[in-house]
Amino acid sequence: MFKKPPQVKPAANIKSSDRRKLLSTVCKTYNLPIDDIAKEGLDNLVPPISKKATFTSPTDKKLTGTIYFDSNEIPTWFQTRDSQLYPSLFTCWKCPYILPLVKTHEPVIGVLGKGADLMLPGTIPPFDDKAVRGAIVGIVSKEKPNVIMAVGVCRLNLTQFDYVIGRSGMAVEIIHHFDDELMKLNKEIDVVVPDDVDASIPRVAKESQDEENEEAVDEGSRGTKTQNEATAVGVQLEPIVSQDTVETKTAIDDVAQELSQLTTEEIDNFFIRSLLQTIKLETIELPINSSTFMSSYIYKNLPALDPAYANIKKTSWKKTSKYLKAMAKLSYLDVKGKDEDLSITKLMPRTNPTIENFVPHKTNKAKKPTSATTGSSDSQGNGSGSGNASSMMKITTLYKPTSKSRMFFNKLNAEFDQLYTLPQLRIMFNEYIKSANLVNQANPKQILIDEIIAKPTNKPINTTVARDEIFNTFLTNFTPHYSIQPPQTTTTTTTTTTTATTSTTDHGHHHVAKGSPPKIRIVTEMKIGRKVITRVGNYDKFFIKQGAFAEELRKLCSGSTTIVDDEQVQVQGPHGNTIINLLKEKGVPLGCIEFEDKVKKKKRK
Repeated sequence: MFKKPPQVKPAANIKSSDRRKLLSTVCKTYNLPIDDIAKEGLDNLVPPISKKATFTSPTDKKLTGTIYFDSNEIPTWFQTRDSQLYPSLFTCWKCPYILPLVKTHEPVIGVLGKGADLMLPGTIPPFDDKAVRGAIVGIVSKEKPNVIMAVGVCRLNLTQFDYVIGRSGMAVEIIHHFDDELMKLNKEIDVVVPDDVDASIPRVAKESQDEENEEAVDEGSRGTKTQNEATAVGVQLEPIVSQDTVETKTAIDDVAQELSQLTTEEIDNFFIRSLLQTIKLETIELPINSSTFMSSYIYKNLPALDPAYANIKKTSWKKTSKYLKAMAKLSYLDVKGKDEDLSITKLMPRTNPTIENFVPHKTNKAKKPTSATTGSSDSQGNGSGSGNASSMMKITTLYKPTSKSRMFFNKLNAEFDQLYTLPQLRIMFNEYIKSANLVNQANPKQILIDEIIAKPTNKPINTTVARDEIFNTFLTNFTPHYSIQPPQTTTTTTTTTTTATTSTTDHGHHHVAKGSPPKIRIVTEMKIGRKVITRVGNYDKFFIKQGAFAEELRKLCSGSTTIVDDEQVQVQGPHGNTIINLLKEKGVPLGCIEFEDKVKKKKRK
């Protein structure tokens, strides 16, 4: 259903009454006990803030329907005009008890991810009693028996089969699978495939709740009786407060007092201490751009405190430029430039008594990257942000054969409908030249053109051509593709090539597309009213979610961010170098980043 990107209209929030109706429909459709499910479970089924949008599928049938989203624009449910409600995989991971499960083998999951249906020989008995013809089921692998990776409709009564070897037929027609176009509608946050989920229904603890209510009633009645008896004899009783209540109240008061005491003056002091610690402990190549200096050093060296206060807007200076100029007046550093386009040219010497006597403080430790998070850096201590090879995205140029080279692959008994890397094609080309004895004996650097080589290179038969020249001509008859793998992957280039058009076991954790490798474009320009902004676009191919990226830039650049044309993130201020360093920390190679500063070009004129 979602093999091609659907045309989705803007989503709008639904009313509370419509949300309750949707929740009731879901529970009725999938036979869920709505009265027995805890509030948390109901919120997972249908989020409290839900949105609704209509879509049109660009298929021959021109399907139309409705998609429901949560507050982060993550699809939760969908249905066509003539179908029932179907859960998205995001909902299935939160509520795996919705659907009966059909197990399959791990490699089959990759095949389903290419748009194939699940055939009966690919299933693993025994089957759920609910997996009958027409039932909506979830497809899982035997390695992850509770993590649904595809949703489909049973086309056979699976309960009648005790074994499937040697049998034929379509077991499940897939309507939604991992990494299809429905999942790609999520542009806001990174959602990681869970390793395991809790398949039990979160039920309301009725008995314990009833017992608590009864105890509360009994205590209330006893308290009232005691109070009345005391009043009758003229004794005034103090309210009974448990020790736990006192301790809880004290802890809350302490937290409230601590937050209220964090004044602007104290936050200013934190930023000054951060600068002093930066001078004492960090090695910085000067001059350095102000935005890079703030993001790479000042924010990193702030004392351990609530991240909400780690923002220049919480200080009395409000802006980075005013903060740096104030530090320059204190002789801690020297700056050059105007407005927000400042550069730090000099820092106070470490031999200065102020720096020598400064005692370093503890800072908020940077989170270590996980294999599930594609956009995290290995540490903030990497000044250059380049990281090691394993923390970089792997971008490979691939080549797909055209019909002219079919005979070439037939002669080598190689797969024709496949993607190959440049080294692989060079090895195959040399193997064919050697096997066909095409080396010119008079000049080994030249080869003879036979009818197999002549067709893909458009060269006359029985002529001699330089080996390197003919190979470059040979490559022009291939369709270029590219593959992008996220950081921390162990898959080799060869594995990527062989799985690009067949099955894959990483469930879409790499991006393969036709054409040349894309580049992230960063532009700093001046808008009307002499307002400098920086725009970033074409980042979605590099496993960067739009919403999470915009929020990250807002905190890193201490400026408001805006989504422009639903494909670019715009942030106030000249932050080109800061964004480049952030992208490098995410593993994006420097060759895939283009930066244009239109503001400086105008100044030079």
